Amino acid sequence: MTQTFDTEKLKPKLSFSLSKLILLIGLLVIIYWGYEKYTSIKTEQAETSVFILTPQTNDIYFLDLKLFTVKLGKDRRETRHKYQLAKVVRITGENVVIVYGSVLYQWQNTAVNSIKFGELSNSDYFELTPDYIPFNKLQEMQSNGAIYLVKRPIGNKIYGNFVSSY
Repeated sequence: MTQTFDTEKLKPKLSFSLSKLILLIGLLVIIYWGYEKYTSIKTEQAETSVFILTPQTNDIYFLDLKLFTVKLGKDRRETRHKYQLAKVVRITGENVVIVYGSVLYQWQNTAVNSIKFGELSNSDYFELTPDYIPFNKLQEMQSNGAIYLVKRPIGNKIYGNFVSSY
């Protein structure tokens, strides 16, 4: 005679709780990552404001050419490359002397990537013609977004790569 067993269908309570736990942990990780990104952006903005108020030689300015209105030769607002780097080479009286990078970038992150890949260590990266910008104009440019980021080299390095001397 064949025996049959009655089996009850068990509810997988553990897996349901486990999936809720995994979802909760994932949500907490996303919230934490978002908060860290937010605080790093706020820290960079605060550093930028301080660096604009106290410029030093070798500071690197990240320029948004759509908002930048100092003599740049031709009108670069019509090109698709909207971002450029500049370097402080001297501070004289009431002016900051900067030289512009010879490369224009289409996106903000490509300017950062160019530094990470070592483009600033090339001796011919920056143009030789300096531009004299008054301190008050720098503050105005930072407030309207034309200078959206300033980095100060530590040990003549930014993002792990050397910055060439002028």
